[in-house]
Amino acid sequence: MGTDTNASGRGARRAQRIVFPAIRRVAWEDYEVPAADALAPTQVLVRNASSLVSAGTEMAIYSGAHIGFATPGATYPRMPFRPGYAAGGVVVAAGAAVSAFRPGDRVCGAQRHEPWSVVDTAREMLLPLPDGVTFEQGGLARLAGIAMQGVRLARVQLGDHGVVFGQGLVGQFARQFLVIDGAATAIAVDPVDARLEVAARHGATHTVNPQRAPAAERVAAITAGHGADVVIEATGSPAVAVDALKVAAELGRVVLLGSPRGRAEIDLYHDIHSKGVSLIGAHVRTAPGTANAHYRWTRDEQQLLALELMRQGRLVTDGLVTHRVPAAAALDVYETLLAGPQDRLGVIITWPED
Repeated sequence: MGTDTNASGRGARRAQRIVFPAIRRVAWEDYEVPAADALAPTQVLVRNASSLVSAGTEMAIYSGAHIGFATPGATYPRMPFRPGYAAGGVVVAAGAAVSAFRPGDRVCGAQRHEPWSVVDTAREMLLPLPDGVTFEQGGLARLAGIAMQGVRLARVQLGDHGVVFGQGLVGQFARQFLVIDGAATAIAVDPVDARLEVAARHGATHTVNPQRAPAAERVAAITAGHGADVVIEATGSPAVAVDALKVAAELGRVVLLGSPRGRAEIDLYHDIHSKGVSLIGAHVRTAPGTANAHYRWTRDEQQLLALELMRQGRLVTDGLVTHRVPAAAALDVYETLLAGPQDRLGVIITWPED
């Protein structure tokens, strides 16, 4: 977790990063951080300030619930696994061929949970942080970009009734994007009241706790029987995906944003066919890596837009980070999240400067 340098302060450093040696095991792993003059031409060295724990993919890998473990022939994930893909920090050094970044630049990207990251700018995402946008927001922007892709695929129209099932980080952002895109109604559905309170502060027109009232009944009442034109499923629960279909209006669009893991029984005639409902998969890979004639919004462009909307104050992040954990205590995060995910929203690991 700490770092060491040689006596001259130059040369390779030793540091520690988080690793999953096996399912439900987490440890520190020693690794070497190269000296500035040892970087490849397209590489940059980043000193991370904070990294965001993913309550979805990362926790699914840690717990063994990730669909890749049960899919024949799948090559991802594999243990040992080095988690983390949303971080913010400062460029310390850059290779000879790097022109987009200089030492001192504030950046965000897909760095792991580690104090120092070597990022190959020819192959890996690294984006500039706008002035006024924090390192924590840089990490959050990664999840905001995922949410944005789901809302884009829903093709929201001005005045639509929108519902988002699940008010974790991805669902919170998806609901905000519904409003930015012009939805007149943005209904937040979640069994955790604290998350609904955050949603209400951030622009949800209505909140629904399905443990107190069936979501379908509440959505029907809110929309005067019309139903939801756009439904975003952001929990990853197959059972909730079934509920999402039931609240959709005629010709509604239901987007599976939360990577559902498992099977569900669907009434194909009543819930999809007779209503003309479109069921849309929105895995992050549906956003292209390179712009093309059909789709200009790449993964990087969407995250850059999320950062700009944060800078403008139109995409709100206050209250989304509920826990900040110093690196020294980071190994305890995973079992804590597994035992009580409802008690936490965004969890940030903070990395020491030395």
